[in-house]
Amino acid sequence: MEMQDIVDNMFIKHPHVPPILITKAEGVYLHDNYGRKLLDFSGGPMAVNIGHGRKEVAKAAQKQLEEVSYILPVFASEARIELVKRIKKLMPKDLNRIYFCSGGSEANEAAIKFSRQYHVVAGRTSKYKVVSRKLSYHGMTFATLSVGDVKPRMRDFTPMLWNNPKIEACYCYRCPFDKEYPNCDIDCALALEKKILAEGPDTVAAFIAEPIVASASGGTVPPPEYYPIIRETCTKHNVVFIADEVVTGFGRTGRNMGMDHFGVVPDIATFAKGVGSAYAPLAGMAVHSELVELFENNEVEFQHLYTFSAHPLSCAVGNEVQKIIEKEKLIARAEQMGNYLHESLLQLMSLPMVGDVRGKGLLWAIEFVKDKKTKEPFPKEKKVKMDIIMQCMMKGVFFYPGYYEDEQGRGDHIMMAPPFIITEKQIDEAMRVLRETLEESQERYFSA
Repeated sequence: MEMQDIVDNMFIKHPHVPPILITKAEGVYLHDNYGRKLLDFSGGPMAVNIGHGRKEVAKAAQKQLEEVSYILPVFASEARIELVKRIKKLMPKDLNRIYFCSGGSEANEAAIKFSRQYHVVAGRTSKYKVVSRKLSYHGMTFATLSVGDVKPRMRDFTPMLWNNPKIEACYCYRCPFDKEYPNCDIDCALALEKKILAEGPDTVAAFIAEPIVASASGGTVPPPEYYPIIRETCTKHNVVFIADEVVTGFGRTGRNMGMDHFGVVPDIATFAKGVGSAYAPLAGMAVHSELVELFENNEVEFQHLYTFSAHPLSCAVGNEVQKIIEKEKLIARAEQMGNYLHESLLQLMSLPMVGDVRGKGLLWAIEFVKDKKTKEPFPKEKKVKMDIIMQCMMKGVFFYPGYYEDEQGRGDHIMMAPPFIITEKQIDEAMRVLRETLEESQERYFSA
């Protein structure tokens, strides 16, 4: 295909990335129109858990399309029922009511709406506010942009977004309370009750948070005490706790769900990405049975519907993906390879511009800084993260940019979330390219 054909038929030219046509995706590699083989260390991003191009999934999709290609979501399909059973095996036992959507934004929007309607059905009609956290990301709809905090994504739409209450992020590397764990009293978790009391407990319907934050702040992992405090606070004030497992769910962090690391069960867990390994649009929410039973006992419908919810094709794809994950023990492999990747990343800490590495399983980030002692970021004009990503891509490895920004628009980190089938040799290659790039470029970044 001619380059001009690609340029003319893309919606908008990306300011940082040249037009690239991916001609084949297989395993952990992408093949482009320049004849290069790219090691996909972004996982597509953070979604392709089983690797690209699995023929078993293609066959399952074909079989489903030949049998039942589409039905309204009010009907059941065999693929849907089987997938619900598989999801329930991976979720905490009480999160056994599964609602399907097409993407993570839809799933979080559905969870927000369900939380509000749940309180209405319960007679608590004054509860409508959703508390969230700074430096978080929950999607691209107006509702989910509002509860998130990714400035580049929100900036042009600010007048149209909700002014919903937010608490400080759990960002230990740059603690907003100027404290250091473990001598910090976990103020970031205690902030939730303070915010609920300030807003009025009778007005707060839900709290939403990612178990481990992905690109919004770069693999930030809270201390073990954090979510038990959050859970206790939500229970105390009758606030629905929504765990956004869109990135962290289905093995990405080396556990079934990201919240499993903390021994806490939310009221709702939203999911997407890994449930179908990005082979088809598939997402949803797992809801505590007691919440759904309130609707049933009062003969009330959940006032929410998507045309493509529980699409038979997507459910069939999800089933095959989960079969592969179970058969090949890929969640355990994500933990194993994640430990290897972590050790490899720690070796980069000797470089003067590497400020922090953080994450779990196969969800990691590196934060780059101008001064390791003060943690001063590079000036935004340097465009450090995108320069690093483009250089690595030219050398055959693709990383994903993070979106953290301070008030001056500064902040550079890159994400790493390769497929679970990644090997030690492939991790070594990615780390070799990254180290080489940093060593070649750091003098330029530090120059005035």
